[in-house]
Amino acid sequence: MDRRTALESHVRSMTAERVAVLLTTLTEGVVRYARATPPTLLHLLPILAYRPGAFERLTLAHHQVLYAAVGAVEDRERLREARADQGDPWERVPGPVEHETLLARLDADRPGLARVRAEATVADLVDLALMWPDGRNGYHLPDDAIEQFGLPHVPPTVREGLGRLDLAGVRRVALTLGLDPTRERATLTDGIEEVLGAPERVVELCHAARHDVAHLLLGHAFLGTEARTFLTRGAGEPFSVPADGTGDSDLDWMFEHGLLLPPEHPGDGLVMPREVALAVRGAHPWPFDPAPQAVVGVPLDRMTPGGGADVAEGSRAALTALAGADVRLLEAVAERPPRLRVDGLLMKQERRRLARVADGDEDLARVWLEAGAVLGLLTVRLGRVVPSEQAAAWRDLDTETRLAALAEAWAGTEDAALWWPAPEGGSLSRVRSGRARTRWALACALNDLPWGTSTGVVGQRLLAERAEGREPRTGARWLVSAVTWYQPSVEAEPDTVGRVLRALREAELLGAVFGGATTEVGRALSRHCRCRWEAWPHGSPGTVAAVRCGLGPAPPDDERSGGSRRSPEGGADGGMAAGRGLAEERTEDGRGETGRTRWGGGSEGRQPRRAGDPGPEPGIGSRVKEAGTEGGRSRRRDGGARDGGGSGGTRTGSGRAEAGCGLVGPGEARHRELREAARELFAPGWVGGGADGTEGA
Repeated sequence: MDRRTALESHVRSMTAERVAVLLTTLTEGVVRYARATPPTLLHLLPILAYRPGAFERLTLAHHQVLYAAVGAVEDRERLREARADQGDPWERVPGPVEHETLLARLDADRPGLARVRAEATVADLVDLALMWPDGRNGYHLPDDAIEQFGLPHVPPTVREGLGRLDLAGVRRVALTLGLDPTRERATLTDGIEEVLGAPERVVELCHAARHDVAHLLLGHAFLGTEARTFLTRGAGEPFSVPADGTGDSDLDWMFEHGLLLPPEHPGDGLVMPREVALAVRGAHPWPFDPAPQAVVGVPLDRMTPGGGADVAEGSRAALTALAGADVRLLEAVAERPPRLRVDGLLMKQERRRLARVADGDEDLARVWLEAGAVLGLLTVRLGRVVPSEQAAAWRDLDTETRLAALAEAWAGTEDAALWWPAPEGGSLSRVRSGRARTRWALACALNDLPWGTSTGVVGQRLLAERAEGREPRTGARWLVSAVTWYQPSVEAEPDTVGRVLRALREAELLGAVFGGATTEVGRALSRHCRCRWEAWPHGSPGTVAAVRCGLGPAPPDDERSGGSRRSPEGGADGGMAAGRGLAEERTEDGRGETGRTRWGGGSEGRQPRRAGDPGPEPGIGSRVKEAGTEGGRSRRRDGGARDGGGSGGTRTGSGRAEAGCGLVGPGEARHRELREAARELFAPGWVGGGADGTEGA
């Protein structure tokens, strides 16, 4: 089945609602195009692998599967370019990749947990139409997949690379490989080509390299990275390496063994030749990390004197402070709306005024203001930030719902400051290449920390140490790696470490983290974010219950530490004892026997579920695996009736309304409008549906 026919068959197996959600990952202009029809929109889906709203949901595991799929296509074509002088020209539109071939490239072709996790990741990509079944136990890839995930340049052959070296360089390589360096250049080239053309000899050379050099060789082979030498050469001149080397012993070793040679275009770097790259890629699987790196936490009793009791009390203090600041800041904004500068950021004197309202805590005021924008509580009129028309409904909500909605809104904010920049970012944070969500990724990572343990780091202290130029501690480095697993695009933004540490400080202000340990609120927020990519701030029941637990009845004065305050009015209703909270609802760290950690695209982790608990909404690629694989194709057991990523509002499959705060933010409003526009195009006469033949909602 050709790629377009296979894509149309795959999309028409979905419900109209699911297709509408899928089409919202296209640009707004495309969905709203006056003459848009299902065929034209289906034609646009496979063109781009990078679709906002789809590509950003992918975790590191999904990126690695796409790299492996494209790598399988490149290996099949022997890493050659599309030129007629090399035989039949190769169109750089990737052909289908067999299911078992893809799993083998990930070293997951044998029965076991690795295969289950790999197939689940593939199913996620199929749900997003970043891969789709070809009808013959394989998958098609988007048209530009090779440009997005392939080698950045076509590697030269050994003969081509040697041809760009001077004679001294060729003799140096020949001598290292055990050849007679006194022979003629043509003879030396033939001998080196014979040695490096034998995969077993290349593997032996890689095994003889030091561990750090072998690691570099994998990057050159799989990702096509270029080794910088800072040696200059003119166009048409041979590449010359000084007799005493480049100054980099690792680079000199790889060059002397012919594992790195000059590329086709003049430059100052070296690349791995084609024969060597194919040998290394054939001997090693593609990296596949189905879950973040495991962490060995610090026991709580070593981090805080009271252990879990201190964590519960610290969370209560943070929630109490946030509840009071919420009321005061809303009154301050309503009484005197803050002014914005021409660039859209708050004026400095306005930031100082709001910080004073928040008891001098600038981070707390900034979190409330930015979360209020995502929540739809605040808006801009005539260059001033003012309460929206929904503010009246906000004032009528109970404390727990308001705090839960603020926490979920915080998790849904992007890295770029809307009105109030982070201290280390300034206006520069408004210039960015993507829509990274460091806060969402941090919230997801909170449940990777085992119960009763801490990372051993505190956000405010880390920020102070970073300002002094100190290196981040071990716990902070793990946190950065976990965040970048859930949101790889974070690494493409400036100052990744600084943004992660700032997000940790903000999570502490929300009562989600205390003393480096995840609180009840943090675990509920983490479950909420893992269940869906579009974590609309509705104040979900699980988060509200955790906040109520955190605000619950304060211990007697003789049992709590000095300086703590009682929960605000209404916060203790129905609350449980501090420190216990949602003990019955808590899950393992997401990497247990039931499956891997939840990814970033609107699905849930394979977590235990209590009897009678409906659990989180299934979203795209649910880890409960309502979508299985059969013959390499995705199939649904629920008839496909799901809204694909948790857009908020309703659960499409069951029709049950989600309890929430009743506010609709601008991001959610735009998403709903796009879904409605796409649904109008596909709902009439839509052929797609579930296994029972019914159409979508």
